[in-house]
Amino acid sequence: MLKKLLPAVIILAALVIAVMLRQLRPEAEQNEPQQLAVVVDAVTVTVQDAAIVVASQGTVEPRTRTNLVSEVSGQVVSVSPAFVAGGFFRKGDVLLQLDDLDYRAAVSRAEAAVAAARSQLELERGQGDVAQREWDRMSEAERGRIRARELYLRKPQMAEAVARLESAEADLEQARTDLSKTTIIAPYDGLVSAKNTDIGQYVTTGAAIAETFAVDYAEVRLPIPEGKIAFLDLPAATSNFAGNGNLANAPVVDLVSSIGNRDYHWTGNLTRTEGVLDTRTRVLFSVVQVEDPYNLYKNNDSWSREPLRIGTYVNASIKGKVLEDVVVLPRYTLQANNVIWTADTEGRLRPKNVDVLTINGDDVYISGGLENGDRVILTRLENPLNGALVQVNTMETSGLSLQALQ
Repeated sequence: MLKKLLPAVIILAALVIAVMLRQLRPEAEQNEPQQLAVVVDAVTVTVQDAAIVVASQGTVEPRTRTNLVSEVSGQVVSVSPAFVAGGFFRKGDVLLQLDDLDYRAAVSRAEAAVAAARSQLELERGQGDVAQREWDRMSEAERGRIRARELYLRKPQMAEAVARLESAEADLEQARTDLSKTTIIAPYDGLVSAKNTDIGQYVTTGAAIAETFAVDYAEVRLPIPEGKIAFLDLPAATSNFAGNGNLANAPVVDLVSSIGNRDYHWTGNLTRTEGVLDTRTRVLFSVVQVEDPYNLYKNNDSWSREPLRIGTYVNASIKGKVLEDVVVLPRYTLQANNVIWTADTEGRLRPKNVDVLTINGDDVYISGGLENGDRVILTRLENPLNGALVQVNTMETSGLSLQALQ
């Protein structure tokens, strides 16, 4: 019987000991969980006026491009040293000379024809004067027997002689014009971009001689998105009509191109727009002019400036309007649904819905929703929670560029 009761006694004793241990255990100390603060960077914003700069890009093109074509035929007998690809020339320089022997002969023949026609005209005038004096001495009866009075007075012959002289003079003018066209003269200060003929070659009328462009101005065609047009003081659509354009009031444009490991800057003016929106891309193309792109007209101090070569790809910054009462922040601070995360006075995250005026490049322009003194979080947070505790490193916007903030 003892063997049968022993297991039950052991189990009962273990239960009693377990209950006693449970009752005698100390109470566990309860502490509230501590929330760790995330260290973030923030900027104290100030509502102020800010100028907007619209970015664009384009390729430098000449304002005036010309395909030189021969208006007469002949063999090329001489060319200018500047008549090479990349050669500069001045207005009035002789670029190319054709053989003019035949054309000089044509001028001589035309001059002889004019002299003969003039002599014939004088002869007809003399005969007309004689006929007129005879007519004046005739009686009425003698005049009545002459049926062709005008012919008798040689008026038709006189008119024919005048016409022959005028025709001869026109032929002489044409011959002299053709002679002058054997000398190809530069129409402006420019540069030869390509040449199609050289000394000894025979060119025909209408043959392409060279391609040139003017170097007084260069142009850059810049696309402006439809949404950015309202922020620019673009020239009026009629600014170029009847010479109404005013370069002094044109928006200033900074052009930048990287050559080697260095950025070069040029200043231009937005002088006109093309007046129509592209139906596919919804952009308005504007034209920027840069004066003296090859540094040909400036003083010696300007030769250190890098030439703005035709074909250069440039990034453009167009100076726009001044926007009143806005806050400019890095674009990445704007979250979905136009939310900006801020830190309150207790160091807790608070979302604010803002009114976005425009997004321009890496900047966002906010017209409402933020006040002076608000601390905007600059640190990128993966899952920000409203009310989450943060440790804020604050910087002021005054004296800092947006690039420094980023």
